[in-house]
Amino acid sequence: MFSVLPLLVLVLISITPLCSSYTPSDKVTKELVVQLCSKPTLYKNFCTAWLISDPKTLTLDLHGLLGMIIEKTQGFGFRTIKLTKGLVNTTTDPNLKMIYGSCLTDYEQSTKGIEVAKGYASSKVYFLAYMAAYKAMMAISDCETLIEAQPIPTYFSRRVVMFERMCSTGMVFSKVLKEGK
Repeated sequence: MFSVLPLLVLVLISITPLCSSYTPSDKVTKELVVQLCSKPTLYKNFCTAWLISDPKTLTLDLHGLLGMIIEKTQGFGFRTIKLTKGLVNTTTDPNLKMIYGSCLTDYEQSTKGIEVAKGYASSKVYFLAYMAAYKAMMAISDCETLIEAQPIPTYFSRRVVMFERMCSTGMVFSKVLKEGK
């Protein structure tokens, strides 16, 4: 008699996504970075180049890598806040002043969200780190939407996109660790 069990297992395997489970103590390798940077919603080339270019990356475990991602994102956010304050104070174009002022508010909110994510990630509360990183990414997305059709200097719009990608990377890596626990 033909058993349906092997067929059932085959069907279940084919409809169940194969999901690797990651733990905070997993050692970071170049292959792991490439694999994680290939997750949906991430910009693979940016993520991989950003993380692999830092020699510290391959000395960490996944928990440490998430901490490094958050630290680098936060530092970039602080530097961009400083730059944006300068633009608000020096521009004479009222439209640009309004855009920079709005983006400054978004950067401040986003950087506060990254600070919250940092606390949760360091405590290994990855779900809340994910939520905080998500809120940070959404805050900076508001700025990106605002500047899309505006005559904004390229260096500023590139910073916005880069910061959003950094926030997204922190969010996705938090989610990976949340799911692996």
